[in-house]
Amino acid sequence: MNAEHVGNVLALRAEVERLRLDGWESVAILPIDALAASYNGTGADWMPPSVRRALDGICAPFAPAVMVHDVETDASDGTMTTFNEVNRRFLKNCQTCAKDAHPWYSWKRYALLIQARAMYDAVDEFGWKAWTDAYIDSKINYKSTTNQLKEKNK
Repeated sequence: MNAEHVGNVLALRAEVERLRLDGWESVAILPIDALAASYNGTGADWMPPSVRRALDGICAPFAPAVMVHDVETDASDGTMTTFNEVNRRFLKNCQTCAKDAHPWYSWKRYALLIQARAMYDAVDEFGWKAWTDAYIDSKINYKSTTNQLKEKNK
């Protein structure tokens, strides 16, 4: 595991807790290695690393909200209802990050609130495949871990 990534993850975890974002508890209880594996930054896994790095820079004020969203996506139950709930939480958390970044009288706050809505629209429109893939992956990993434990206990 990359030490720089782990340092980033620790700092973001602290920010998630400071802001008390919706879902912060799910981030707080994860061991650091699981959290570092879950948090992959802004954008879908299929995007090239250069695009992901660019999105991370553009969306930096929302990184704590992205972390919560990544953790919740990894815990996907595969249902549309939960997908919608997680995405609404993502919007609320992005709005919290925007409001924390700049005072009420700054135009930058309102620009970030518009960006927060655009990010919500993107995950709501294009995130279903990632949501269902995460659910399928969790089932495969669960079966693999269960089979390993059975073999070990023979």
